[in-house]
Amino acid sequence: MQYIKNREQFEELTLAGNVVVQFSATWCGPCKALSKTMENIVPEQPDVYFYKVDIDSIDRSVLQEYNIRSVPRLIMFVDGSEKAEIIGSKSQVEVNEFINSNKA
Repeated sequence: MQYIKNREQFEELTLAGNVVVQFSATWCGPCKALSKTMENIVPEQPDVYFYKVDIDSIDRSVLQEYNIRSVPRLIMFVDGSEKAEIIGSKSQVEVNEFINSNKA
């Protein structure tokens, strides 16, 4: 998954299509577990774009806008609009269900 490094990139990459953004931190154990799960999911969801945000490296305004207070967190965007989110490390089945029930 590609890292989003700034607000401009975040806004551009979440603008079109089905997009899942993983908010995480390098020091977060559950984030590492979810990252391994996401590596398996990416090939299963060819019609979804996947990105990652390191909460310690991005503009705080992005975190405030999406009310990121805990990680890991997945937010699904559809054509630029926030559609749904899940918090915490989830299984591959749970994440696939989350994506499939929210994509366009």
